[in-house]
Amino acid sequence: MERPLFLPLFSTIIGLAIADLFLCFVPDSFPYIFLVASVPLLFVKLRFPFLVFLSLFFFSWGNLSLKPYLIHERSSDDLARFASDQKCTIEGVVDSRPIAAEKGSRIYLRAERIYGQKGDAAVTGRILLYVGEGRTEFFAGDRIRFVSRISEPRNFGLPGEFDYVRYLAYRGVYCTAYVPSGKDAVLIRRKADYRMQSAIDGIADRIGRFVSTNAPGEEGFILRALLLGDTGDISKETKEAFTRTGVNHILSISGFHVSVISLFVFYLLFMAVKRSVFLMLHANVRRLALVFTLPLIFFYLFLSGAAPATVRSVIMITAYIVALLLEREVDPINSLMLAAMVIIGCSPPALFDLSFQLSFLALWGIIVLTPRLIAPFHAMEGTMRHKLLVFMMVSVSATIATLPPVAYHFNRVTLTGLITNLFIVPLMGYGAVVIGFSALPLIFCCPPLAALFVKTAAFLVKISDDIIFRLAALPTVNFYNSGRFDILILLVLLTVITFVARRRPKFILCCGIAVLFVAVKLASLLSNENSDSLRITFFSVGQGESTLVRYPNGKTMLIDGGGSLREGGMDVGEKLLAPALRRMGVNGIDYVVLSHAHPDHLKGLRYIVENFTVGEFWESGFPSVSEDYKDIKRVLAEKNVPVRLINASTKPIRIGDGAIEPLSPDNGNAPTAPVVNEDENESSMVFRLKYGDFSVLFTGDIGFETEQKLLRHPELLTCTVLKTPHHGSRNSSSDAFVRAVSPEVALISAGYGNSFGLPSGRTLALLRSRGIKVYRTDMDGTIEVVRGRDGYKIAAFRADGHFH
Repeated sequence: MERPLFLPLFSTIIGLAIADLFLCFVPDSFPYIFLVASVPLLFVKLRFPFLVFLSLFFFSWGNLSLKPYLIHERSSDDLARFASDQKCTIEGVVDSRPIAAEKGSRIYLRAERIYGQKGDAAVTGRILLYVGEGRTEFFAGDRIRFVSRISEPRNFGLPGEFDYVRYLAYRGVYCTAYVPSGKDAVLIRRKADYRMQSAIDGIADRIGRFVSTNAPGEEGFILRALLLGDTGDISKETKEAFTRTGVNHILSISGFHVSVISLFVFYLLFMAVKRSVFLMLHANVRRLALVFTLPLIFFYLFLSGAAPATVRSVIMITAYIVALLLEREVDPINSLMLAAMVIIGCSPPALFDLSFQLSFLALWGIIVLTPRLIAPFHAMEGTMRHKLLVFMMVSVSATIATLPPVAYHFNRVTLTGLITNLFIVPLMGYGAVVIGFSALPLIFCCPPLAALFVKTAAFLVKISDDIIFRLAALPTVNFYNSGRFDILILLVLLTVITFVARRRPKFILCCGIAVLFVAVKLASLLSNENSDSLRITFFSVGQGESTLVRYPNGKTMLIDGGGSLREGGMDVGEKLLAPALRRMGVNGIDYVVLSHAHPDHLKGLRYIVENFTVGEFWESGFPSVSEDYKDIKRVLAEKNVPVRLINASTKPIRIGDGAIEPLSPDNGNAPTAPVVNEDENESSMVFRLKYGDFSVLFTGDIGFETEQKLLRHPELLTCTVLKTPHHGSRNSSSDAFVRAVSPEVALISAGYGNSFGLPSGRTLALLRSRGIKVYRTDMDGTIEVVRGRDGYKIAAFRADGHFH
């Protein structure tokens, strides 16, 4: 067979995909049955029956290989069984290199013992420890101890949300812990296990310190990422600039890095071996250089953290070198499939690792598409223009092949990368990487020369940074929202181009796939445009609040943006809200509404106003001392977004067939001095959204004081759905207020297990005693209310990516 690995790899991937998407598994005995059944078929002339049973074997093996990860059967000593609100002492061994983050770090541990109020016990299982601030000094193999609560990971429940629970499950992690700083984790014993990896981590740490000393600042941080895969100290602004310009791949140890380094090492060894007359006479020096290249590349693989893209490249390079040594022809597609089979065979969940997917798709696209794109220009072969064109087409091919998954996972794409790569790949890839790699052995034998190399590499990084930041300042347009269907179409198209040999069937199939893609996209677009429903989505953004209103006429309104209450917490706008909006097809917002300037309503809006087109910004006009509020106002001014003050004196605002009726604050005479704390809650914007006989009352974080003022006009308060004030606080939702509002449904936005005890038991009991149906984002995830022709319906978002 020309592609002997196609059938096993394809069958395995299908089995893995069905397990991941549908949690559906074949009986445990199937792989053995199909394997045994295929053996006698080896002696049958017809190959088809054997290929069928072989495919079924790999399908069932792939399907069942995910079962231990997705259906975790806890033993009696499993650490996840001890998850609770009570703190305990946990002891375990660091089983992989700690991962540095912008402020803290993440440490994976193999748990060994737990100490609690009822004594101590031996435990098993893997746990992820989050360190809030500070870099730790731990390596793989170190035994450490810390005090923390054990928590079970949980998703927020948002469209477009990164599946954090599944991500950890595929790493064998079913519980997490948190300590405020690195000092809160105590070293018990160095090199208690994993001695070889511990030694390699020590070498990587020494190299990282040397690079930071001789190239301080952002250039040194980037150089450490290029050489060691350590991106923890790179600033958020720099990462954002790399992403906006489409060159964030350069910050990871990719296949490109390994290929460049492999060629560099080979030529160094080849030149060294050629100096020996004895070797020139008695050995094939080219083969000898290839043989000695392999151990150095494998060492670099572990030195750089063994990322999936690096593993894939090392496997492919190994296959290529072995084939050359055996004097066999090397087919790049077969090498790519061999690398995929080896990686998936060793770790089946690797298929769902984003870096694995993008790495393979990029290389697959380069191998398959580049020759076809460059074919019309064969007359230019041998010229410098042709080489430059090939270089550009490689970038175009990789961009095309990764466009749908990048758009799906990152919710935005940019074509700036086609330009940026022309400058950055030579400067960083061929320049900084090669020069920086040359410095690594010199660090241990000739530090002054190593320092010179590091400074030269850092200078090239600085030039690259200047180019990237200039290009990042250019406006980007999000022109494409991708889904799983788009990724499937891409995979089918690449498969047809790669594996269908005859030109006519290939052309017909490609045209059919293109027609199907366009038809589905047009049908989806027409369906959205013809919608006659009002959709109100209450996002689950933790201990905060954010609501999206989509009108039948296409107008959109975002009310608040959620946000972390503690300084330096997660950017809710970037990590949760923006992906949800883009997954729902929202790339611009007509009305952004800020109820009041508390961080759990305000912070997430900053990213939104910076990265989305905004028509108008509504606020109550009460000044705030918040820096985030000032930043938002600055961005609005820079983008010339109109700001409208909304208060009780504002007349109803018509939007399509609906209306916004402002009810509070009392008047437009906002105080000149900023209001703070509870006063700011009472200044929340309150309004009723009316759409025919359906209405929703938005109440911000008001308390009893403002509720009493609103009760002066109880006829303006009645509604179908109540957005419960102040996350269901005991200091709001008075009996008189709830009686006047008289809703059918109450929605409460609160974070799961929040430290404020919200919503309060008093509020829940009051709402339920009046027969009001209660929905909570902490329990139900994102809630969507749809008002259509036949009344309204309420659905909760579930992990399968749909509302139910």
